[in-house]
Amino acid sequence: MSFATYYMHLIFGKIPSLINSDLILYILPALTISVLFFSIKIMFFNTPKLRKVK
Repeated sequence: MSFATYYMHLIFGKIPSLINSDLILYILPALTISVLFFSIKIMFFNTPKLRKVK
């Protein structure tokens, strides 16, 4: 077991089981849709102003 896996077990083992399987079914699609929405918003509506190359 790597150090990262060991420490993740320590961190998430202490947290009570608030996230059950039903809650994941609602959070994961909402998180995915929000990430897609913000990425499309940044790509098309808030495009950075680029300088011309001389």
